[in-house]
Amino acid sequence: MLLNHRNFYVSDVGLFLVLAIPCLNDYVIDLVLSFGNADFYTGSARTSLIIFVGIAGVLGLGFSLLRLRIPDSRDLVLISLLVKIFAGSWLLFGYLQGVSPALLVLAIADFGAAVVLSTALIKQT
Repeated sequence: MLLNHRNFYVSDVGLFLVLAIPCLNDYVIDLVLSFGNADFYTGSARTSLIIFVGIAGVLGLGFSLLRLRIPDSRDLVLISLLVKIFAGSWLLFGYLQGVSPALLVLAIADFGAAVVLSTALIKQT
């Protein structure tokens, strides 16, 4: 039995909600970077990263909620698939640059979601 691709929409809401809340996103960043090289994560670099992740979290949360509210279409699934591929690629790039091994886990999760979304896209034809 295949996973329901809309479950990824719901999981994205949870993820982006955590990233949009300042205290929680700081904790998540600390956790992810605790597995890698976090020497750069001090002072204004820390503040800048928290702000950037917070803004990305707010935007992602908004788009994830919109995605849940509108009916499924081939366009919606295709856009979601492309977002997962690009996000997974950025996470993989971060891992390959030595930021944190945790980014590899997140990249694999995004690529796995892309596989499920691609099967949903194929099924809709």
